[in-house]
Amino acid sequence: MGYDRDYLRGVALTTAVLTLPALSAGMAWLIFFSSLPIIYFPIALGVDKGFRIIFHAMLISCGISLLAGTSALLLLSFCMMPTGFVVARSLNRRQPVLDAFSRGSVILGMTWLLAAILISGLNNVNLYHEVLKEIDAGLVMASVVYDQAPDIPLEVKAELQPAFARIRDVTPKIFPAVLAVMTIGTVWLNILLGNWLLKKKGLTGWVDLTLWRLPEPLVWLFISAGVLLFVPGTMNVIGLNLMIIMVTLYFMQGFEILNHLCLKWSVPNLIRLLIIFFLVIQAYGFILLALLGIADTWADFRKPKTSET
Repeated sequence: MGYDRDYLRGVALTTAVLTLPALSAGMAWLIFFSSLPIIYFPIALGVDKGFRIIFHAMLISCGISLLAGTSALLLLSFCMMPTGFVVARSLNRRQPVLDAFSRGSVILGMTWLLAAILISGLNNVNLYHEVLKEIDAGLVMASVVYDQAPDIPLEVKAELQPAFARIRDVTPKIFPAVLAVMTIGTVWLNILLGNWLLKKKGLTGWVDLTLWRLPEPLVWLFISAGVLLFVPGTMNVIGLNLMIIMVTLYFMQGFEILNHLCLKWSVPNLIRLLIIFFLVIQAYGFILLALLGIADTWADFRKPKTSET
């Protein structure tokens, strides 16, 4: 059992991805990419070697976290690992990317749910409610800070207070959708980055992610969500949550359509990245790409509807 440079580098990188979020709050964002090593190394270096890298990195991470007293935080990184296994298996079996995305999202959602139940039970708290309380406390603090800021005009302060009140009111209502969007967004990003890393290495990933599309019947969920928005009470809240999720899914499809068209028209990479960047960071750009994704249900903006691998 050799320990060559690729092996040692893989163990070091995987250990860093798993451990750094538990050691430094500034590196917490790495939690959302903890499944990348599982997607990449078993394919790049072979299944046996790749999984030995993951196993040894997990052991080292546990040791470091125990010494640092951050083993509870390491659990959050480990929660991403089942999703990595699911995505990697789908890729090895040459299954469509939509299958990997769907299964990965379900697995990640279930894993996070089980982790939340475990943390709630160990600490005798309702983690869901505690997170909402922290968010509300942050909004209250922000409202007070803005209200006491001497350089903000009074008329602006008068507009900000009702805005903060509306945000505090709507946040608990849409929080389920926020969690769902975090889940599917995390899986989507890991698939995109994992596929990009494999192709940079000259390995076989999914042929063309810009061709993936959502099942056509899913548009009826979008239409149903729109109808529910006109119904008062609980159904309105359900419709709002469903609409947020569906718009996010169709944004992802619209994003890939834009990417495909830019590649088809040979748009230079720098300009393509700038176009995508400015569209993604703008609210209207997000909505525009979502509408593009919805329109693709009826208007085929890309290649004929064949199953991508």
